[in-house]
Amino acid sequence: MSPGKARLWTGISCVGTLVTIAAAMLFSDAPNALFAETLSGGPADFLAFLMFFASAALLLLPFDLIGGIWIPVSLEKQTPRPSVWLRLWVRSVGIQIIFYSVTFFFYLQIGRGIGAPWLIVIFAMIQIALLAGQELIWRTMAAQTAGVAGHDAIQFVPHFDPRFAGGITGMPGFESIVIPADWRTLLKPSNLDLLIERRMAARDSGGRVRGIFWAMLWNIFSLTVAILLAGGAIVSVADLVTTFLWFLLLSFVGLLLLPAINRQSVFALDHHVAAHVSKIELQEAIREIDELTEQDPTRSASAESIFQPIPCPERRLLSLAKEGPQHVIAWNVARTALYLSWAFGGPLARAVHCNVGRPELWAMLPSD
Repeated sequence: MSPGKARLWTGISCVGTLVTIAAAMLFSDAPNALFAETLSGGPADFLAFLMFFASAALLLLPFDLIGGIWIPVSLEKQTPRPSVWLRLWVRSVGIQIIFYSVTFFFYLQIGRGIGAPWLIVIFAMIQIALLAGQELIWRTMAAQTAGVAGHDAIQFVPHFDPRFAGGITGMPGFESIVIPADWRTLLKPSNLDLLIERRMAARDSGGRVRGIFWAMLWNIFSLTVAILLAGGAIVSVADLVTTFLWFLLLSFVGLLLLPAINRQSVFALDHHVAAHVSKIELQEAIREIDELTEQDPTRSASAESIFQPIPCPERRLLSLAKEGPQHVIAWNVARTALYLSWAFGGPLARAVHCNVGRPELWAMLPSD
Protein backbone atom coordinates (compact mmCIF):
# COMPACT_ATOMS: atom_id res chain seq x y z
CA MET A 1 0.00 0.00 0.00
CA SER A 2 1.30 3.45 -0.88
CA PRO A 3 1.76 6.06 1.89
CA GLY A 4 -0.91 8.24 0.28
CA LYS A 5 -3.48 5.44 0.25
CA ALA A 6 -2.69 4.49 3.85
CA ARG A 7 -3.12 8.12 4.89
CA LEU A 8 -6.41 8.35 3.01
CA TRP A 9 -7.86 5.35 4.86
CA THR A 10 -6.56 6.64 8.18
CA GLY A 11 -8.22 10.00 7.56
CA ILE A 12 -11.48 8.39 6.44
CA SER A 13 -11.52 6.24 9.58
CA CYS A 14 -10.70 9.18 11.83
CA VAL A 15 -13.31 11.52 10.33
CA GLY A 16 -15.86 8.69 10.23
CA THR A 17 -15.30 7.95 13.91
CA LEU A 18 -15.82 11.58 14.91
CA VAL A 19 -18.94 11.95 12.76
CA THR A 20 -20.44 8.73 14.15
CA ILE A 21 -19.74 9.70 17.76
CA ALA A 22 -21.13 13.22 17.23
CA ALA A 23 -24.34 11.85 15.68
CA ALA A 24 -24.73 9.31 18.50
CA MET A 25 -24.20 11.97 21.17
CA LEU A 26 -26.78 14.24 19.58
CA PHE A 27 -29.30 11.41 19.16
CA SER A 28 -28.93 10.38 22.81
CA ASP A 29 -28.78 13.97 24.12
CA ALA A 30 -25.46 13.07 25.73
CA PRO A 31 -24.30 16.69 26.32
CA ASN A 32 -27.13 17.32 28.77
CA ALA A 33 -26.41 14.02 30.49
CA LEU A 34 -22.67 14.66 30.76
CA PHE A 35 -22.71 18.34 31.69
CA ALA A 36 -25.01 19.52 34.45
CA GLU A 37 -27.10 22.58 33.68
CA THR A 38 -25.63 25.63 35.35
CA LEU A 39 -26.07 29.36 35.11
CA SER A 40 -23.42 30.30 37.63
CA GLY A 41 -20.36 30.30 35.41
CA GLY A 42 -16.88 30.31 36.90
CA PRO A 43 -13.98 27.85 36.92
CA ALA A 44 -16.23 24.78 36.74
CA ASP A 45 -17.33 25.72 33.23
CA PHE A 46 -13.75 26.23 32.05
CA LEU A 47 -12.75 22.89 33.59
CA ALA A 48 -15.63 21.18 31.78
CA PHE A 49 -14.42 22.52 28.42
CA LEU A 50 -10.85 21.56 29.28
CA MET A 51 -11.90 17.99 30.02
CA PHE A 52 -14.07 17.83 26.89
CA PHE A 53 -11.29 18.87 24.52
CA ALA A 54 -8.70 16.74 26.35
CA SER A 55 -11.00 13.74 25.90
CA ALA A 56 -11.34 14.55 22.19
CA ALA A 57 -7.53 14.65 21.89
CA LEU A 58 -7.24 11.22 23.56
CA LEU A 59 -9.89 9.88 21.18
CA LEU A 60 -7.75 11.01 18.24
CA LEU A 61 -4.50 9.66 19.70
CA PRO A 62 -4.68 6.18 18.07
CA PHE A 63 -5.16 7.80 14.65
CA ASP A 64 -2.34 10.25 15.37
CA LEU A 65 -0.03 7.35 16.21
CA ILE A 66 -0.92 5.63 12.94
CA GLY A 67 -0.49 8.79 10.85
CA GLY A 68 2.54 10.15 12.71
CA ILE A 69 4.52 7.01 13.57
CA TRP A 70 3.28 3.80 11.92
CA ILE A 71 2.84 5.04 8.35
CA PRO A 72 6.17 6.97 8.20
CA VAL A 73 8.09 4.04 9.74
CA SER A 74 6.43 1.35 7.64
CA LEU A 75 5.77 3.02 4.30
CA GLU A 76 7.70 6.26 3.86
CA LYS A 77 11.31 7.00 3.00
CA GLN A 78 11.99 9.19 6.03
CA THR A 79 11.11 7.95 9.48
CA PRO A 80 10.45 10.31 12.40
CA ARG A 81 12.15 10.07 15.77
CA PRO A 82 9.41 9.07 18.25
CA SER A 83 10.78 11.43 20.91
CA VAL A 84 10.65 14.41 18.53
CA TRP A 85 7.16 13.47 17.36
CA LEU A 86 5.93 13.08 20.93
CA ARG A 87 7.26 16.51 21.94
CA LEU A 88 5.59 18.11 18.94
CA TRP A 89 2.34 16.26 19.59
CA VAL A 90 2.19 17.21 23.29
CA ARG A 91 3.08 20.81 22.54
CA SER A 92 0.58 21.15 19.69
CA VAL A 93 -2.26 19.33 21.44
CA GLY A 94 -1.69 21.36 24.59
CA ILE A 95 -1.86 24.63 22.66
CA GLN A 96 -5.06 23.56 20.91
CA ILE A 97 -6.77 22.36 24.09
CA ILE A 98 -6.01 25.62 25.91
CA PHE A 99 -7.05 27.74 22.92
CA TYR A 100 -10.32 25.86 22.41
CA SER A 101 -11.16 25.86 26.13
CA VAL A 102 -10.53 29.59 26.52
CA THR A 103 -12.56 30.50 23.43
CA PHE A 104 -15.47 28.26 24.46
CA PHE A 105 -15.48 29.72 27.96
CA PHE A 106 -15.59 33.18 26.37
CA TYR A 107 -18.38 32.10 24.00
CA LEU A 108 -20.39 30.88 26.98
CA GLN A 109 -20.11 34.23 28.73
CA ILE A 110 -21.16 36.01 25.53
CA GLY A 111 -24.12 33.67 25.07
CA ARG A 112 -25.29 34.17 28.62
CA GLY A 113 -24.65 37.89 28.69
CA ILE A 114 -25.84 39.27 25.36
CA GLY A 115 -27.23 36.33 23.39
CA ALA A 116 -26.21 33.56 21.02
CA PRO A 117 -26.25 35.68 17.81
CA TRP A 118 -23.21 37.56 19.10
CA LEU A 119 -21.26 34.31 19.06
CA ILE A 120 -21.32 34.51 15.27
CA VAL A 121 -19.76 37.99 15.35
CA ILE A 122 -17.03 36.86 17.76
CA PHE A 123 -16.50 33.71 15.70
CA ALA A 124 -15.89 35.80 12.56
CA MET A 125 -13.41 38.00 14.44
CA ILE A 126 -11.50 35.00 15.77
CA GLN A 127 -11.27 33.59 12.23
CA ILE A 128 -9.67 36.86 11.13
CA ALA A 129 -7.24 36.69 14.05
CA LEU A 130 -6.34 33.11 13.13
CA LEU A 131 -5.70 34.17 9.55
CA ALA A 132 -3.45 37.04 10.63
CA GLY A 133 -1.52 34.91 13.11
CA GLN A 134 -1.24 31.68 11.13
CA GLU A 135 2.52 31.73 10.67
CA LEU A 136 3.13 32.66 14.31
CA ILE A 137 0.80 29.88 15.47
CA TRP A 138 2.57 27.39 13.22
CA ARG A 139 5.98 28.43 14.55
CA THR A 140 4.79 28.16 18.15
CA MET A 141 3.25 24.71 17.68
CA ALA A 142 6.12 23.35 15.60
CA ALA A 143 8.79 25.00 17.79
CA GLN A 144 10.36 26.53 14.69
CA THR A 145 12.48 29.63 14.52
CA ALA A 146 12.27 32.28 11.82
CA GLY A 147 13.27 31.22 8.35
CA VAL A 148 15.43 32.86 5.74
CA ALA A 149 13.71 35.79 4.07
CA GLY A 150 13.79 35.97 0.31
CA HIS A 151 12.53 38.60 -2.09
CA ASP A 152 8.86 39.52 -2.43
CA ALA A 153 7.83 38.34 1.07
CA ILE A 154 9.11 34.78 0.57
CA GLN A 155 10.10 32.79 3.65
CA PHE A 156 12.23 29.63 3.45
CA VAL A 157 11.43 27.94 6.76
CA PRO A 158 13.01 24.97 8.57
CA HIS A 159 10.75 22.03 9.33
CA PHE A 160 10.76 18.43 10.61
CA ASP A 161 7.97 16.79 8.63
CA PRO A 162 8.90 15.84 5.03
CA ARG A 163 5.26 16.32 3.99
CA PHE A 164 5.24 19.96 5.09
CA ALA A 165 4.63 22.01 1.94
CA GLY A 166 4.30 25.56 3.24
CA GLY A 167 1.71 27.83 1.67
CA ILE A 168 0.59 31.45 1.82
CA THR A 169 -0.02 33.08 5.19
CA GLY A 170 -1.10 36.47 6.48
CA MET A 171 -3.86 38.95 5.83
CA PRO A 172 -4.57 39.96 2.22
CA GLY A 173 -2.07 42.62 1.23
CA PHE A 174 0.40 41.42 3.87
CA GLU A 175 0.96 37.85 2.70
CA SER A 176 4.05 35.75 3.17
CA ILE A 177 4.84 32.88 0.81
CA VAL A 178 6.19 30.04 2.94
CA ILE A 179 8.48 27.45 1.31
CA PRO A 180 10.20 24.51 3.08
CA ALA A 181 13.87 25.42 3.36
CA ASP A 182 15.21 22.08 2.15
CA TRP A 183 13.21 22.37 -1.09
CA ARG A 184 15.96 24.75 -2.25
CA THR A 185 18.20 21.68 -2.60
CA LEU A 186 15.61 18.92 -3.13
CA LEU A 187 13.89 20.63 -6.06
CA LYS A 188 15.45 21.64 -9.34
CA PRO A 189 16.02 25.41 -9.27
CA SER A 190 13.66 25.89 -12.21
CA ASN A 191 10.91 23.90 -10.48
CA LEU A 192 11.37 25.85 -7.25
CA ASP A 193 11.07 29.10 -9.19
CA LEU A 194 7.93 27.78 -10.84
CA LEU A 195 6.41 26.84 -7.47
CA ILE A 196 7.07 30.34 -6.14
CA GLU A 197 5.61 31.88 -9.29
CA ARG A 198 2.51 29.69 -8.93
CA ARG A 199 1.90 30.79 -5.34
CA MET A 200 2.44 34.40 -6.30
CA ALA A 201 -0.19 33.87 -9.03
CA ALA A 202 -2.60 32.41 -6.44
CA ARG A 203 -2.06 35.56 -4.40
CA ASP A 204 -2.09 38.13 -7.20
CA SER A 205 -5.03 36.65 -9.11
CA GLY A 206 -7.31 37.11 -6.11
CA GLY A 207 -7.77 33.35 -5.80
CA ARG A 208 -6.46 33.26 -2.25
CA VAL A 209 -8.68 36.15 -1.12
CA ARG A 210 -11.73 34.43 -2.58
CA GLY A 211 -10.66 31.18 -0.93
CA ILE A 212 -10.50 32.93 2.44
CA PHE A 213 -13.86 34.63 1.88
CA TRP A 214 -15.72 31.44 0.96
CA ALA A 215 -14.01 29.44 3.72
CA MET A 216 -15.05 32.01 6.33
CA LEU A 217 -18.55 32.23 4.86
CA TRP A 218 -18.99 28.45 4.97
CA ASN A 219 -17.84 28.32 8.59
CA ILE A 220 -20.13 31.21 9.57
CA PHE A 221 -23.06 29.52 7.82
CA SER A 222 -22.26 26.23 9.57
CA LEU A 223 -22.07 27.84 13.01
CA THR A 224 -25.29 29.78 12.46
CA VAL A 225 -27.16 26.59 11.49
CA ALA A 226 -25.52 24.70 14.38
CA ILE A 227 -26.75 27.29 16.90
CA LEU A 228 -30.27 27.08 15.49
CA LEU A 229 -30.25 23.27 15.56
CA ALA A 230 -29.02 23.37 19.18
CA GLY A 231 -32.02 25.45 20.21
CA GLY A 232 -30.89 28.99 19.49
CA ALA A 233 -29.71 29.78 23.02
CA ILE A 234 -26.29 29.34 24.66
CA VAL A 235 -26.65 29.43 28.45
CA SER A 236 -24.84 26.26 29.57
CA VAL A 237 -21.87 24.07 28.82
CA ALA A 238 -24.27 21.49 27.41
CA ASP A 239 -25.71 24.04 24.97
CA LEU A 240 -22.26 24.90 23.66
CA VAL A 241 -21.15 21.26 23.39
CA THR A 242 -24.37 20.45 21.50
CA THR A 243 -23.64 23.34 19.13
CA PHE A 244 -20.09 22.02 18.68
CA LEU A 245 -21.41 18.58 17.70
CA TRP A 246 -23.76 20.08 15.11
CA PHE A 247 -20.89 22.24 13.83
CA LEU A 248 -18.81 19.06 13.46
CA LEU A 249 -21.48 17.44 11.30
CA LEU A 250 -21.82 20.56 9.15
CA SER A 251 -18.03 20.75 8.81
CA PHE A 252 -18.21 17.20 7.50
CA VAL A 253 -20.67 18.37 4.84
CA GLY A 254 -18.05 21.00 3.94
CA LEU A 255 -15.49 18.20 3.47
CA LEU A 256 -17.79 16.78 0.79
CA LEU A 257 -18.68 20.04 -0.97
CA LEU A 258 -15.66 22.36 -0.83
CA PRO A 259 -13.07 20.04 -2.47
CA ALA A 260 -14.89 20.33 -5.81
CA ILE A 261 -14.32 24.11 -5.80
CA ASN A 262 -10.77 23.48 -4.62
CA ARG A 263 -9.99 21.12 -7.51
CA GLN A 264 -11.41 23.56 -10.07
CA SER A 265 -9.14 26.25 -8.66
CA VAL A 266 -6.08 23.98 -8.92
CA PHE A 267 -6.84 23.30 -12.59
CA ALA A 268 -7.48 26.98 -13.28
CA LEU A 269 -4.27 28.09 -11.58
CA ASP A 270 -2.32 25.46 -13.54
CA HIS A 271 -3.72 26.90 -16.79
CA HIS A 272 -3.00 30.45 -15.61
CA VAL A 273 0.64 29.59 -14.93
CA ALA A 274 0.97 27.53 -18.13
CA ALA A 275 0.04 30.60 -20.14
CA HIS A 276 3.25 32.27 -18.95
CA VAL A 277 5.71 29.35 -18.78
CA SER A 278 6.43 26.15 -20.65
CA LYS A 279 3.80 23.45 -20.10
CA ILE A 280 6.58 20.88 -20.07
CA GLU A 281 8.32 22.66 -17.19
CA LEU A 282 5.05 22.91 -15.26
CA GLN A 283 4.30 19.22 -15.79
CA GLU A 284 7.78 18.32 -14.54
CA ALA A 285 7.37 20.51 -11.45
CA ILE A 286 3.97 18.98 -10.63
CA ARG A 287 5.43 15.47 -10.77
CA GLU A 288 8.55 16.31 -8.77
CA ILE A 289 6.69 18.06 -5.94
CA ASP A 290 4.14 15.24 -5.73
CA GLU A 291 6.93 12.68 -5.41
CA LEU A 292 8.65 14.82 -2.79
CA THR A 293 5.56 14.89 -0.57
CA GLU A 294 4.80 11.19 -1.20
CA GLN A 295 1.21 11.49 -2.35
CA ASP A 296 -0.77 8.68 -3.96
CA PRO A 297 -0.37 9.07 -7.75
CA THR A 298 -2.66 6.12 -8.55
CA ARG A 299 -5.86 7.13 -6.74
CA SER A 300 -9.12 6.62 -8.58
CA ALA A 301 -11.20 9.44 -9.98
CA SER A 302 -14.16 8.45 -7.77
CA ALA A 303 -12.09 8.50 -4.57
CA GLU A 304 -10.53 11.81 -5.57
CA SER A 305 -13.93 13.37 -6.27
CA ILE A 306 -15.00 12.72 -2.67
CA PHE A 307 -11.90 12.96 -0.52
CA GLN A 308 -9.17 14.90 -2.34
CA PRO A 309 -9.20 18.72 -2.67
CA ILE A 310 -5.99 18.58 -4.73
CA PRO A 311 -6.14 16.54 -7.97
CA CYS A 312 -3.46 13.94 -8.60
CA PRO A 313 -0.68 14.75 -11.11
CA GLU A 314 -2.26 12.52 -13.78
CA ARG A 315 -5.50 14.52 -13.86
CA ARG A 316 -3.67 17.84 -13.60
CA LEU A 317 -1.54 16.90 -16.60
CA LEU A 318 -4.62 15.77 -18.54
CA SER A 319 -6.26 19.10 -17.78
CA LEU A 320 -3.22 20.99 -19.06
CA ALA A 321 -3.38 19.05 -22.34
CA LYS A 322 -6.77 20.53 -23.21
CA GLU A 323 -8.79 23.68 -22.71
CA GLY A 324 -9.55 24.15 -19.05
CA PRO A 325 -10.90 26.67 -16.54
CA GLN A 326 -9.10 30.01 -16.46
CA HIS A 327 -10.77 31.64 -13.45
CA VAL A 328 -9.54 30.65 -9.98
CA ILE A 329 -12.79 30.56 -7.98
CA ALA A 330 -11.42 30.03 -4.49
CA TRP A 331 -7.84 28.81 -4.05
CA ASN A 332 -7.22 26.37 -1.16
CA VAL A 333 -10.76 26.93 0.15
CA ALA A 334 -11.27 23.43 1.60
CA ARG A 335 -8.21 23.39 3.84
CA THR A 336 -8.50 27.10 4.69
CA ALA A 337 -11.98 26.34 6.05
CA LEU A 338 -10.54 23.55 8.18
CA TYR A 339 -7.84 25.77 9.68
CA LEU A 340 -10.26 28.64 10.35
CA SER A 341 -12.67 26.20 12.03
CA TRP A 342 -10.26 26.40 14.98
CA ALA A 343 -12.39 29.40 15.91
CA PHE A 344 -15.03 26.93 17.09
CA GLY A 345 -13.01 23.98 18.32
CA GLY A 346 -11.69 22.82 14.92
CA PRO A 347 -13.67 19.55 15.08
CA LEU A 348 -12.18 18.02 11.92
CA ALA A 349 -9.16 20.25 11.34
CA ARG A 350 -6.58 17.62 12.25
CA ALA A 351 -8.60 14.48 11.51
CA VAL A 352 -8.38 14.63 7.71
CA HIS A 353 -5.97 12.42 5.79
CA CYS A 354 -3.53 15.18 4.80
CA ASN A 355 -2.43 15.95 8.36
CA VAL A 356 -3.66 13.27 10.77
CA GLY A 357 -0.82 12.54 13.17
CA ARG A 358 1.37 15.29 11.69
CA PRO A 359 1.37 18.17 14.25
CA GLU A 360 3.57 20.36 12.07
CA LEU A 361 0.80 20.43 9.47
CA TRP A 362 -2.12 21.24 11.80
CA ALA A 363 -1.76 25.03 11.58
CA MET A 364 -0.56 25.05 7.97
CA LEU A 365 -2.30 22.30 6.04
CA PRO A 366 -0.78 21.20 2.71
CA SER A 367 -1.70 23.30 -0.32
CA ASP A 368 -1.14 22.70 -4.02
